[in-house]
Amino acid sequence: MIALALGLALTLQQPVINEAPGIMAALTQETVEIRENFAGTSLVLYGATRGLTLRDEIVVVLRGPEQDLRVMRKRRSFGIWVNAAPVEFEAVPTYYAIASSLPLDVIAPPEALARNGIGLASFLQPGAGDDDRAMPGEDELETYRAAVARAGSRDALYAETPGGVDVLDGGLFRAVLKMPPRTPVGNYNAEVYLFRDGRPVASRTTSLRVEKAGFERLVYEFAHNAPMIYGLFCVALAMLAGYLAAVIFGRD
Repeated sequence: MIALALGLALTLQQPVINEAPGIMAALTQETVEIRENFAGTSLVLYGATRGLTLRDEIVVVLRGPEQDLRVMRKRRSFGIWVNAAPVEFEAVPTYYAIASSLPLDVIAPPEALARNGIGLASFLQPGAGDDDRAMPGEDELETYRAAVARAGSRDALYAETPGGVDVLDGGLFRAVLKMPPRTPVGNYNAEVYLFRDGRPVASRTTSLRVEKAGFERLVYEFAHNAPMIYGLFCVALAMLAGYLAAVIFGRD
């Protein structure tokens, strides 16, 4: 009887053990609107896994639109602080947030994370540049990466949240990602990875759109569609404001 019970239990468990790992995920909203009173928001990403085991961990990465970035060091020259030694970083996300079920260094080695574009070091690689300057060494490059990370963290545009993914019963999971007031507009990608023994065994990508709305959208489109007229309008508005201030607060 005991042998029969054990055999039955193993038979029932066998499909679960051999089940191919998979992952599904979605955001609670596909569009974030930035209006005049926008003070940031929180996105909830939820999903489910197939074939989840105790060895598995989940990493969620939310990337914003990319831009080329030029980083320089301040150096003192003849008593004046000047910008020098520029380094060009190509295709740097303007927003980058990571949430994971455990700290990243516990989930996978740096090489596996970098191969999948996870972590600041994976995309903060110097470009060819526009001249023959020598590329900085790896130790010096880390100071540039740290400067970019500090600038992004100061505006809450770069964030890493170990333990930010809650794994629930039945292979369900949930992650909360915060978007600050200065969230850039554009297309975003939310990438979800299922790691097992230090390597990704399944992944899923979903998209998000951040756009201006209301009066903010009118100003944004005006500035981008007619930049010269927008600039002249701002100059005229500033001159008018200065004239009115002089009239109201001026003294004989």
